[in-house]
Amino acid sequence: MDPVVIRRLGGEDWRTWRDLRLAALADAPGIFHGDLEEERAYDEARWRRWTEDGVKVAAFGADVPVGVAAGRVPADRAGAVELFGMWVRPEVRGGRIAERLALEVTAWARETGRSRVELWVVSGNDPAERVYRRLGFRGTGEYQLHPRDPGLRKYVMAKGIG
Repeated sequence: MDPVVIRRLGGEDWRTWRDLRLAALADAPGIFHGDLEEERAYDEARWRRWTEDGVKVAAFGADVPVGVAAGRVPADRAGAVELFGMWVRPEVRGGRIAERLALEVTAWARETGRSRVELWVVSGNDPAERVYRRLGFRGTGEYQLHPRDPGLRKYVMAKGIG
């Protein structure tokens, strides 16, 4: 595979965000909060707004999108950036693409004056947890039941940034 390029998406890239988001939901429906059929029905205007809300970051190999991550500042997290929607195509996993995506969201958080990045990870998603721990994220002890599957717990990992 060609070298992977990481870049931030703008509103004009809404199709890339949409395609990666829908691929993630199809590949791992139990990990993400979204519903594949519901999000498939979103119109262009909604996808454009969502692409422009916070930051969306994509990984490209040979100009083909192979991974995605997003960051936003939710009202209920005391100004922390939430890293969410991290996904890498199964055929290219293991090449540190997820780390690079997370680092780009962290760079955006730093540029916007934030001092903390948080994320939710589903219990049992050991590969994701290993990635986040390598990047310095640690469990906070905060958890919730997964909104789509009350048999699953999700918990917060966080790291300070300077």
